[in-house]
Amino acid sequence: MLLGKKIGLGLAILITVLAGAFAWQVSIYYRSIKAGEVSPLKRSNIRLSIDRALADLARSKAQNRTLVIDDPGAPYIGAQKPSVTIIEFLDYGCPFCQKSFEPVRELVTQHNTDVRLVIRDFPVDSLHTGATRAATAARCANEQGRFWAYHDKLFLLKQSEFQDTELFRIAKEVGLDEGLFQSCLDNGDALGRVKADVDAGAKAGVEGTPTFFMNGIKIPGAVDRETLQLLYEELLSRSKK
Repeated sequence: MLLGKKIGLGLAILITVLAGAFAWQVSIYYRSIKAGEVSPLKRSNIRLSIDRALADLARSKAQNRTLVIDDPGAPYIGAQKPSVTIIEFLDYGCPFCQKSFEPVRELVTQHNTDVRLVIRDFPVDSLHTGATRAATAARCANEQGRFWAYHDKLFLLKQSEFQDTELFRIAKEVGLDEGLFQSCLDNGDALGRVKADVDAGAKAGVEGTPTFFMNGIKIPGAVDRETLQLLYEELLSRSKK
């Protein structure tokens, strides 16, 4: 009987402690939300995920297993000396890449002194017919200094429109020399760079698009505005320590 009372008392104390801890956590989140922090729980999860990812990166470096995912020749926009570098492996026919397109560009535009966005290609023609041709065309636009204008317009096309007639229409709209553009499409150099990106992505563990690497941390799949902003703030804070 005495043992039962002790067990009951112990359970009551445990429940009280857990309830108090829960109430304390809720109060923290409430104060954070009241202070203007939209999603403190999501921020907490992101911090934990970043901690784990950085630990994995440190172990890889210690074992000389660090994979090179950057390319000095890849198209980029944003900061010359970034605190946060976003490397995006994309497929112009991928609806999830289209979904991420605006949030990512907005982040870079709003924080262009801190953030750099680097584009790497990872077309999957078996899913998105013509995606490799579209990526090659964007690389050819890059040779004439018009990559971003071309890149943006590709995301306005439907997958079924990745035909040369449409690719040349965009080339004309963004002011490319069509003769040079045709030559670039034909000579294989731009296609070779696209294939090199696919190889680099596969070695880095890219399995689908979009896949982002933010300061080396792999983030697969589409990213919404809030998550992207929280990731940026957390990585920026760490970069300045």
